[in-house]
Amino acid sequence: MVKSILLLLMVLLSCSLFAQKEEVYFNPGLLRASATIAPGRMLENKAGSIYLDGFLEYMVDNKYSLRGDIYQFIDARYATNSIRPNYMNRLFFGTSRYFGKGNWQSYIGLQTGITFTYIDNQTVALKSLNFSPSYSFKIGTTFYVWKYFHFFADVSYINSNLRALRNGPVRMDEIFFSAGLGFQFNTKKK
Repeated sequence: MVKSILLLLMVLLSCSLFAQKEEVYFNPGLLRASATIAPGRMLENKAGSIYLDGFLEYMVDNKYSLRGDIYQFIDARYATNSIRPNYMNRLFFGTSRYFGKGNWQSYIGLQTGITFTYIDNQTVALKSLNFSPSYSFKIGTTFYVWKYFHFFADVSYINSNLRALRNGPVRMDEIFFSAGLGFQFNTKKK
């Protein structure tokens, strides 16, 4: 995974270095979205997880955006006998602060949200859908290649607790990595 991240960053950097007369696609009013497979690491369960990650983001101005993310749990590989969710969906909404010049932008973001979890195991939990407040901290980078698409890579830390357990709440913190191709269009005319 580290080699893939480095390769992606090198490709993005080379695109920005060899650009001749660069048109800037990163402007206020930009609406961008993407969906990708996001590998993650459950910190308490010591499990490698896989999610389907999607986001929708609107650039309010050149520095701030409003962003919504959704993470749909697909599967996990558990290292120990720990809590194993049958279903988990995480929804977030928040803001991001951008830093950068031209089409190469880096960002940090903070989001609040909710985690929906269902565990079908009578020895560990009650059979019910669990709603837990959550928050997310995100850091990433984006390179806008053309007026309709961009490449991005980001890392997210998500904090949440699983409740409704017989032995009390359990932390369900995770770290995710997302990267890929995103699409955008500008909602404002220059």
